[in-house]
Order: sequence, then C-alpha cells, then structure tokens
Amino acid sequence: MVRQNMRQGNASTLTRGEVRGGGAKPYKQKGTGNARIGTKRTPLRPGGGISFGPKPRDWSITMNKKEKRLALATAIQSAAADMIVVEDFAQAMSEVKTKSLVAKLEAVGANPTEEKTLLIVNEPSENVYLSGRNMEFLAINVATAVQVYDVLGADKVVVEKSALEYINSYYGSE
Repeated sequence: MVRQNMRQGNASTLTRGEVRGGGAKPYKQKGTGNARIGTKRTPLRPGGGISFGPKPRDWSITMNKKEKRLALATAIQSAAADMIVVEDFAQAMSEVKTKSLVAKLEAVGANPTEEKTLLIVNEPSENVYLSGRNMEFLAINVATAVQVYDVLGADKVVVEKSALEYINSYYGSE
C-alpha cells in the first residue's frame, strides 16, 4: 500500500483525438485502390494516436483505521524476534555525532552500517535525528508514528523501553 501510494500516476499518451492534425479525409473513399481511411492520425499509422495508452490517474488506496492498527500490531509482533529493547536512547546522545550513534547501536547488537535498522524513540530528539539522518540503513521513527513499511523492512528493530510501553498500550489487546 505504501509503495502504491508513492506512485505519481502522471504517465500520459495522446489518443487519436488529441494528436495534432488529421482533420480532413486523406483521399476519397472509393476508386483509388487503397484501403479506406478517414484520418492520418489513426492508431494504425505512424504519427497517429495511441489506443488504450496510459492516462494520468490516482493510484492511491486507503485503509480503514482498524485495519491499519491490526497491520502494525501484527508487524511489530512478527518483528519481536529481531527487536532489541534499550533504555532511553535520546538522553544518552549528548552530542550530534554519527560515529557515537553507530557505536551505541553496535553496543546493543545492531549494525546500522550493514543491515537495515529501525530505531523507535518515544519522543523526537534532535541529536538522534541529526546523527542518524545520513545513514543509508537506519530509519528513525517516533513511537506515535511508527510505519509498518519500516518495521517489515528492518533486519533489526531497536526500541526504547518507554516507546515499547506506549506501543503495547496503544496496539496491545483491547
């Protein structure tokens, strides 16, 4: 669903009615020995329109709120085997330094330089965001806005303890 909603949907071709020219009948209907033809811009000829070609359209699809919650709860449950729970990560980051962020993640068992890692924090931290924004295999999400796409695509999920409590309270059994 996420990737389908990313589609622009702006591919477009001209039909026979939209191609420039072709107003008059090229030659008379009978007596020439040629096949009958009404316009130069028929899809059967070079320079003619495209029959059944792509037209701009909206590819986005929607999902019910309960379905979204169930999908995210299921995704988190399936990622539980690859989940690493840590204490508050944002407070440990006192400086904006990618090297220190990588060192902290490697210390808990995640390797963000080689495997896709999802870091879920309870509250947005500027130091964590700035330290990890240029890392190819690291995605940083807040507990209130966890993306199913990121959870399913991650090899390791590193979660703050407070973020996990929020996720369990919000997506847990009702």
